[in-house]
Amino acid sequence: MSHSRQVLWSPNSKLVLTSCFKRGVSQLWSLLEAKAASKLDEGSSGLVDVVWCPDSKQILTWSEFGVRINVWSLNHKRVSHIQNPKLNSDGCKFYEKIAIICERRDREDYVSIFNYSNWKLLCNFKVGTDDLESVHVINKAIMVCDTRFSPRYFVYSFDGDCLAKVDLYENMLGIKYVTQSVSEQFAALGCYDGTCKLLNSVTWSVLKEWKHTADAITKNTVLYNEESSANGSRFEIIDKDQGFQLPFVKAHHDDPYLLVGVGIAKFSATGRYLATRCDAVPSVVWVWDMEDLGLCSLINHQAPVVALDWDPVFSKDTDETLAMSCNSDHVYVWSTSGVLALKVPNCETLNGAGELGPIRNIAWSCRGNCLILKGDYHFCLCYFPNYGV
Repeated sequence: MSHSRQVLWSPNSKLVLTSCFKRGVSQLWSLLEAKAASKLDEGSSGLVDVVWCPDSKQILTWSEFGVRINVWSLNHKRVSHIQNPKLNSDGCKFYEKIAIICERRDREDYVSIFNYSNWKLLCNFKVGTDDLESVHVINKAIMVCDTRFSPRYFVYSFDGDCLAKVDLYENMLGIKYVTQSVSEQFAALGCYDGTCKLLNSVTWSVLKEWKHTADAITKNTVLYNEESSANGSRFEIIDKDQGFQLPFVKAHHDDPYLLVGVGIAKFSATGRYLATRCDAVPSVVWVWDMEDLGLCSLINHQAPVVALDWDPVFSKDTDETLAMSCNSDHVYVWSTSGVLALKVPNCETLNGAGELGPIRNIAWSCRGNCLILKGDYHFCLCYFPNYGV
């Protein structure tokens, strides 16, 4: 498919969805067949975002200019519409059998709750945000984050009752990224001030704040640094006494928000570890241990990290595994045993000359034995039958 912008696993790991936003077309690929299974054409309305429904039977696509959401039913071969969404996929979350979608009406923000099996409206209520930025489901409650210029979030029940209103701090930019642990007891808030805040989802208060500076490195932190050799890339452990310098970069004047704050934060499958990327130090991945709330590992790459994803399946025979991509011809895999740099065949970085091209994104299947690698024009599947770092 020409220049696919997004590649997504279906929740049941049986299909792969590729989308070309420029052409307004999405294609479904079956792992059992070599050709495309279906094609979704948005026509003149355009395409800016797409997500899977948890049942793997429906696909939601967003038209340009926030006109509507198209709900494609793969079983019934039909499409229905939800008008005037507030945001793209940042304003849509699924929980059990419901879909939570943000709307904007009469200059005010609303949240609508649907039963996604038949898309019947269950509840609709106004929220207290000035300009809603994102919505999340945390511990059986709805959390909405205000504009990036305000570090404020609201918590609502599914009936629309306000459970909490929290201002994290004053006179600074707000929340950039939100994720929750598998147990739903904690949430991690990546903020524009360069900190990651661990949130108690029962009291909605901040338990711990991590700063992405050299002060976070302790005697228990393992420092990894990528080095090039004739045989490819490899990681060396750095002695903390050597005076390791974090490779900070300056924010670009065209988009000053791009290289500010914590842009990625993801919990591991068991919730034992949290991986973050501070956009002011884009080549470094920070791995935090939830048991002692300290920095477990710091992984410094030669290029900015563009994607990372935890293996969703954990067993007693293997360590928890984190996969990372740096827009290059390598995939990086971390566990408590170390870090591997795996070179991908038929992948060239210069002018995208290879068959796959530089790896722009990665994602594990829900079964955990396969990793999807996305280039500019192609994607491939990487299997780990008996991996271990």
